[in-house]
Amino acid sequence: MKRMLVLFAALLLPLLLMGQNDKVLRVGIDASLDCFLPSSPSVTPSFGLGVRARVGRPDQWLNLLGGVRYIYGTRLSGIQVPLLLNLNLIKGRQVTAYLGGGYEFDFIGTYWGAAKFQVGLAGSHCDFRLFYKPYQADLGAGFTYYF
Repeated sequence: MKRMLVLFAALLLPLLLMGQNDKVLRVGIDASLDCFLPSSPSVTPSFGLGVRARVGRPDQWLNLLGGVRYIYGTRLSGIQVPLLLNLNLIKGRQVTAYLGGGYEFDFIGTYWGAAKFQVGLAGSHCDFRLFYKPYQADLGAGFTYYF
C-alpha cells in the first residue's frame, strides 16, 4: 500500500505540472504549521513544506486537492500525502470561503494517516486554511501559493 501511494505521488507531480497553463489545474508550494495539542503541559509544533495541486477554480462548487509534504518536528517527522475535497460555500469576486475534508496518508513508522478537516479562504493564486486532525489532536494552519 505504501509503495502504491509513493508511486501515485511521484507520477502525479509531472502530470500536474503539464497542466499549469490551464486555469482549472494549479500547482503550488505549500507551507504549514501543525500544533499537536498538549498531552503534556506544552504544545508540540511541527513544520511542513511541500507541493500541492488543486483541480477546480475558486468560483466552482468543488475543488479536489492533493500533494506531498514533508513535516518536521519533535512529535512527528516524515512524508505525508493529503487528498482533500473542498466545498466552496461563499464565493466572492477574488476570494472564496470553503469547508473541506479528506485524508492525509502518512509514511512515518507504522502510522497510516488521519482524517483531516479544514476551513479556509482561497483565491486564484493563494490559499490560507486552518485544519484539524482529530486522531492526532493536531490543530494547524497552512498557506499555499499557486503558480
